[in-house]
Amino acid sequence: MEVDGTGFCGSTIMKAFLKAVTWMAAAVSGLVVWNVAPDFRPLVSSILAAAFVCYVLSVIVEVTVKRVISDEQVELRSRLEVLDRKVTAILRDAFERRRLR
Repeated sequence: MEVDGTGFCGSTIMKAFLKAVTWMAAAVSGLVVWNVAPDFRPLVSSILAAAFVCYVLSVIVEVTVKRVISDEQVELRSRLEVLDRKVTAILRDAFERRRLR
C-alpha cells in the first residue's frame, strides 16, 4: 500500500469519497420523497431520527472500545517490560555462570 505526500493512502480517500457520495444521494432521495409524497413525511422523519440515534450510539461504542483497547495495551506493555527485565536478568545470570566455568 503506497502512501502519498498527504499521509493518507488512496483507499482511505476513496472510502471517504464514497461515503460522501452515499450521504449526498441519501439526502437527495430524502428530499425527493419529502416533497413528492408528503404522506410519507412522518416515516422519513422517523427514519432520520433512528439513523441519527444509531450513528451516535455507534460513535459512543467506537470511542469506548478504543479506550478499553488502549488501556489493555498499556497494561500489556507494562507486563512485557517486567517480563523483559526478568528474562534479561536470567540470561545475564546464565551467561555469567557459563563464563565462570
